[in-house]
Amino acid sequence: MNRTPVTEQLQAATAIAKTTQTLIGKEIATGGYEYLTLFFVYTKGDETGLKIVPNVLRTTGGTAHPYVVKTEATGATTLTALTLTLTATTTSYMTFDVRGIAYMNFTQGGSNNDGTPTGTLLAGYTLK
Repeated sequence: MNRTPVTEQLQAATAIAKTTQTLIGKEIATGGYEYLTLFFVYTKGDETGLKIVPNVLRTTGGTAHPYVVKTEATGATTLTALTLTLTATTTSYMTFDVRGIAYMNFTQGGSNNDGTPTGTLLAGYTLK
C-alpha cells in the first residue's frame, strides 16, 4: 500500500538530556510506509557528545525494542542494536527501513554523562 509521504518536525532545538535517554518528540506511526528518514541538527555544547537511539514498537505506547542491524558472516547472523553517536556539531540524516514496523520513536541523551549538557538537538522526519 502506497501512502502519501509525510514530513514533520519532531522537536525544535532542545537541550539534550545528560544522564537518561529522553524521547525526541513523539511516537511515529509507520504502518504502510517503507522508509523513515530522520533529519537532525546537533549543536555540540560542553557535553562529550550525543546518542540518538531508534526504537520500534508493535503497538502505540507499547514496549520499545531497539532497531537492529543484521549482519551475516560465515553462516552466523548477528543482530546489533543501532545507536547514532555524535561527537561534533553536525547536520545530517539517516534512513530506516520500516516495512513491517507499526511504530517508531527516537530517544536522545548524553554519550558519556559528563559535562554540562548545553548542546541542542533539532529533529524532523519524512515517511515514504
